[in-house]
Amino acid sequence: MTIDDLEAVYEIECASFPQTSWNIESFLRELTANQFSYYFVIEKEDSIVGYCGMWLVIDQSQITTIAVSSREQGQGYGRQLMQHAKSYAEKSADILSLEVSVDNEKAMKLYEKEGFLYGGIRKDYYGPGKDAHVMWVKLNE
Repeated sequence: MTIDDLEAVYEIECASFPQTSWNIESFLRELTANQFSYYFVIEKEDSIVGYCGMWLVIDQSQITTIAVSSREQGQGYGRQLMQHAKSYAEKSADILSLEVSVDNEKAMKLYEKEGFLYGGIRKDYYGPGKDAHVMWVKLNE
């Protein structure tokens, strides 16, 4: 992901997470000021259809955000992004984790297919009454 990608990424972000979307400044900070962040986009015919962000700190990695445009979902882009993130993280990390809304069954099924296990609940992670599952996968096994 580059600064030039932010407008397209932000459009997908707002459509995917209308109640909890990041603002453009948050993405900009991640790209320019966070030495531990790595962000990727996936394109179809020169248009961004999805993105994934992660933090990689020593031997731990965490997906911070991942989304695919609603009109492109179901075509394997989310899986490609997740596989790329896992491949990138396994160069130095032992574990990759993420949080996912407890009612986002489509995402949880994708993560389970990618080997993620449930690690607990984060109460009110997305706001009052909006819990998240913590999921993780061991890398390099």
